[in-house]
Amino acid sequence: MKVANIQKQLGRFCLRINLLLIVLSSALTISASAQTEDITKQFNDAYRTFQSLNQEGKPKESLEFAKKALDLSQSLFDESSETAAALSYNYALNLMDVDQHKESAREFSKTVKIYIQVFGRNSESLASVYFDQGRANLPINRGKSGRAFERGIKIIGDIYGTSSLNFADVNVQAGIILSEGSNLPITERSFENALNIYENEFGRDNLYTALVNFHLGKYHFMNANVSKSENFLSNAIVGLESLESKDDVDQALLAAASGLFDRLDEVRYVREDYERQVEEYLQERSRINREMRSSQSQSNSGGTSTSAPAQTGGAPQ
Repeated sequence: MKVANIQKQLGRFCLRINLLLIVLSSALTISASAQTEDITKQFNDAYRTFQSLNQEGKPKESLEFAKKALDLSQSLFDESSETAAALSYNYALNLMDVDQHKESAREFSKTVKIYIQVFGRNSESLASVYFDQGRANLPINRGKSGRAFERGIKIIGDIYGTSSLNFADVNVQAGIILSEGSNLPITERSFENALNIYENEFGRDNLYTALVNFHLGKYHFMNANVSKSENFLSNAIVGLESLESKDDVDQALLAAASGLFDRLDEVRYVREDYERQVEEYLQERSRINREMRSSQSQSNSGGTSTSAPAQTGGAPQ
């Protein structure tokens, strides 16, 4: 009887433990679910606020909510998901919009890694990220900026071919962005890539061709290369003047090209004056160096003395 009673009591005890585990498990599930719902609500509120402020053109105000949405998303989404990629991209762009370029460039490095995981190494989406990464780095690291643009351009070339209009278009975009804040070799190369494609596709007397000729002329104008600038600006003007119908954009571009062309004599004079001053400086430095060498040589020659032969024997009597 005692054994049976003990077994019954143990059975009830085990049952109570099992029920307790079930209750605890249910409570934890409910608690976790409630916590997830709370985080989800916070995330949705933050993201909606970010979107609203961003659409209103208030990047400073929206930055806080872009960061909050990104932080909250780490508890809700996989770090290699499209959502994580988009949120990182939004935050990096927002940082760039408020001129926090160093922080933006740092976030874009993370964005690139996520996009590679999500979309692969040869996607247009990744190419767009590389372009914006190049923009973020432009004021702080021109080398990194140029390499980012080159990666984006290469992807488009791999997808559409290096003779495609898509390839020409992204080269124009890269050239325009880079020409505003740097003097990298990729700038001229990008414009020339686009020019060759547009000329083959549309001929010389075309808006697209004229546009690139203008930008190449402007690029060389800013670098005081008068002969090259004159050549490209002339081609741009001829191409724009040959258009049968000219809208406001065409007229504005023609006026800009003509304005730069009219200032080439001024640039030529400044460049020639600069080169003359450099030449005079080099000649003066050469003259000073010659005088210094001549003076040193004379000093060495006049200051040399010969020692008297050593005497042998005792002192003279």
